[in-house]
Amino acid sequence: MSTVDLIRKVLPRRLLVTARLQKIFFGDHGHTRRIDGMPVDGAGDFQPWLTYPLIEYLSGFDFSGKDVFEFGAGASTMFWASRARAVVSVEFDRGWYETLKNRVPPNVTLLHESDGHLYAQMPKTLLPRRFDVVVVDGAERYRSARSALEVVSPGGMIILDNAEWYPRTADMLSDAGLIEVRFSGFSPINAFTSTSSVFLSRDFSFPGTGKARLPPRGGRALPHGALDDGD
Repeated sequence: MSTVDLIRKVLPRRLLVTARLQKIFFGDHGHTRRIDGMPVDGAGDFQPWLTYPLIEYLSGFDFSGKDVFEFGAGASTMFWASRARAVVSVEFDRGWYETLKNRVPPNVTLLHESDGHLYAQMPKTLLPRRFDVVVVDGAERYRSARSALEVVSPGGMIILDNAEWYPRTADMLSDAGLIEVRFSGFSPINAFTSTSSVFLSRDFSFPGTGKARLPPRGGRALPHGALDDGD
């Protein structure tokens, strides 16, 4: 086959694939979409700056009876507020805190702390209150993760974003007896892949929503006439 014939055969397929990828990234995921500087998905809903595979994983759990603490506030705060019973977020940047404080919904407690040591200790000041989910995605990640171990509820989870940048932090959480599950891939806005890790308690057991069995954003439903393996 000549080079010209090969191009004629391959190019349409590549164009089709490119078009589909653009729809998934920029349409379904809303990859570059923002509202007030915060990432949103294709439907205009706020989404955290975590990898898409982890966002899909989280969509499979029912957090309506769960409390969340997060280091670093923003679109993730809105994301959790729409799903969890209560959210407490501590923000390091004063200007960003001032931007957010009048926008968060009633089930969110937004705190500000610009001292790195006090920032990492913030959830411990709330003891004996504990949290089912602790998100480590802001300043002082190693020290924040150490605090997370002290405040996470039995059977809960800790999320460490950009785990590939913080291997000592990830190792420390694993050495504490938690089970690390890595979710690598693209995340909103970014033009590079990264890893968001979830560290699950050995007795982790969150209720599901059933959405985990639905096609993910950009996925396909079971073709008509196809059979499940159990059929």
